[in-house]
Amino acid sequence: MDTNLTPPVQQALIQRWEPLYRSQLHYLVSWSTRGRRPVLKERHIDAIHELIRAACEEREFGLVEVVAGHDGVHVLFGLKPTQSVASAVRELKGRTTMTLLQRFPELRVWLRGNLVWDERYAVETVSPLRVDKMRERLAHLQRTHEVPEVPDDWAAAS
Repeated sequence: MDTNLTPPVQQALIQRWEPLYRSQLHYLVSWSTRGRRPVLKERHIDAIHELIRAACEEREFGLVEVVAGHDGVHVLFGLKPTQSVASAVRELKGRTTMTLLQRFPELRVWLRGNLVWDERYAVETVSPLRVDKMRERLAHLQRTHEVPEVPDDWAAAS
């Protein structure tokens, strides 16, 4: 087989070359608020979505889906084989903690301290064939998390 290519073909191949990953590893990572307290309101959940999307974009994690409820977060993302899931989780939890506490100081009171997230987290590997099924599962989970928001001063009235 002759591997000599004409110069225009060689140039076209060089210009279009991109690194190819043989695999992308998908993970479903879940973690909860400290003490699993249901303190996250809609404004906190919106901020969590925004922060996780920004962190994944910056760190080149292949974000697939984010679902946050009143007491926890579920993130489905893909990593390159050179990236560590522990480092990705540390980045996401650390960045969201710092920003949430700056934007929403009431979380310090509700969670009794400077820790937003429990130190534990769960990781589930997801095969490429199951990614769409997992998205459906997370969409269902999102619908179950949609509970009418209770006013902040509701407990004080009782």
